[in-house]
Amino acid sequence: MIQNPRAYFETPECKRGIQSMTKSTYILFSILTVCLVAGNIHADALKGMYISTNLGLATTSSFDYLGSSTDQGSVCDPIINPNEESRQIAGCPTEGTGWLSKFDSASGIATAIIVGRHVDGSGILKKLSIELEYSYGESSLDQTQSIRSRSGVARDKLNNEIYRAQEHIGKITSQSVFANLRYNFRSQHKTRPYLGAGFGLVKTSIYGGRIWVRNNDWTQITTGSSLPNSEEVRRNLAGTTSSVHETLNDSSTTMQFFAGVDLQINDTTSIGLRGKFLQVESFEATGGLDVLRSHEVPESYSSKRELESLRVVGVGLTVTIQL
Repeated sequence: MIQNPRAYFETPECKRGIQSMTKSTYILFSILTVCLVAGNIHADALKGMYISTNLGLATTSSFDYLGSSTDQGSVCDPIINPNEESRQIAGCPTEGTGWLSKFDSASGIATAIIVGRHVDGSGILKKLSIELEYSYGESSLDQTQSIRSRSGVARDKLNNEIYRAQEHIGKITSQSVFANLRYNFRSQHKTRPYLGAGFGLVKTSIYGGRIWVRNNDWTQITTGSSLPNSEEVRRNLAGTTSSVHETLNDSSTTMQFFAGVDLQINDTTSIGLRGKFLQVESFEATGGLDVLRSHEVPESYSSKRELESLRVVGVGLTVTIQL
């Protein structure tokens, strides 16, 4: 968690978020200006419309990061075990492998650009607004966690040959587009609380990597100890490494819920606070390896990464301009 929000706004990731929001705001205002000039839009057509920018902090929940691959047992690797008869004795091909890592919650910058319009009408309709929101978030995890066995031959590898198995995630970013419906409690007052919900698309990116390091002392490796060429297999395994640095992406639909309050400064400008909650129900992406047991990765190799649920809570300062 961020202990000093004021200091955080001086960090590089916060400045990147401000730059992103500033650029997006500039583009949005440029588009509106072009439309006004080229289309000769009457001012009444923009009545009730507003543009909001939001800058703040967001926190992602802790989560289980699941992995699986088509990699077989090390004794089935023809470079580690070149003896075909020995591989047959070992029961090759073996089933794939699975693992998991647990990561803690983290915080980071969050920005948003919102274009909205107050609904014309009477009764409850005049309290409603519709919005189109684009947002960007970045959580800096910078965490390294131990890999745990989940299924398949990973259990044998971790027990019999691996002395260090770790996964690292540097950051998680998200880009989203939401269509929102907002309810304004006191639309004619200077202080205007509101709440709402939205449905949209979220693209999540995970920047990280993992490493599996075998014991340098072949006598401490028990993989393949029952094979006729046991010493050859264990010597070939000693000191080898499997590793990857990767960026994984996935998109999914989800809902968000938000609430806030605006304080009107003048006829066209207001400032306020806006908080939101959303949950990415699933993340699934295809990964790979840079090196497998210190040799080139076979073309047949594939892996999958999954994240079952990721919750995001954020709050930020909002500036709204009435058009």
